[in-house]
Amino acid sequence: MQGCDERAIDGEAAMKPLIGEQRLAGSARTNARRMRAAGGTAPGARQRGVALIIGLVILVVLAMLGVSAYSVATQDERLAGNARDHARAMDAAQTILRACEAYIENNAPAFNGTNGFLAPPSNGQWWAFSASNSSAPWSVNTVPFNLLPTMLALQNAANPPDWMTNPPQCIAEAVPPNLPKGQPTPRGMLNVAHVAAQGYGINSTTVVTLETYVAYY
Repeated sequence: MQGCDERAIDGEAAMKPLIGEQRLAGSARTNARRMRAAGGTAPGARQRGVALIIGLVILVVLAMLGVSAYSVATQDERLAGNARDHARAMDAAQTILRACEAYIENNAPAFNGTNGFLAPPSNGQWWAFSASNSSAPWSVNTVPFNLLPTMLALQNAANPPDWMTNPPQCIAEAVPPNLPKGQPTPRGMLNVAHVAAQGYGINSTTVVTLETYVAYY
């Protein structure tokens, strides 16, 4: 009988952990049901939801940073391109301005309205800059390249400057006894001409205009 009692006691002792585990499992299920009934969420699910929101916020911030960096890089590239095009137009205008000056000094052309050498303006405004002088547009009254050895050589070169795709232009006008603004002109033995030049970039809207006065005998 004693052996039977010992086995019974051992059986009861072995059953106690099982009963405790069942009670814990039942309690957990009861708590989960209560939380669902109350509209709650398990702690693990809440943590996963917060991690998802944080990840989405980080992705949005990274996307905004990428767009901002791309916009800055694009703007810098555009500014650099505009600066290069302006330098190209400036180079073209300076080149043809010097070529026109040299031709006038060496040849003393007649300012009679041909080949871009215009008579003094009668209305007190330079032909090259007056909108009212529509009879003398740049496209018509410009000094041709065949009179300018420097420009002709550049035009016929094996590797001409890229600004020759839109060639620069110059107009020369004889200076009357008084400048258009009324200042006296120191003429003496010299003749004076007003020279205006325009250079263009690859972009048709990039235009550089220069002007100077050249004295010649």
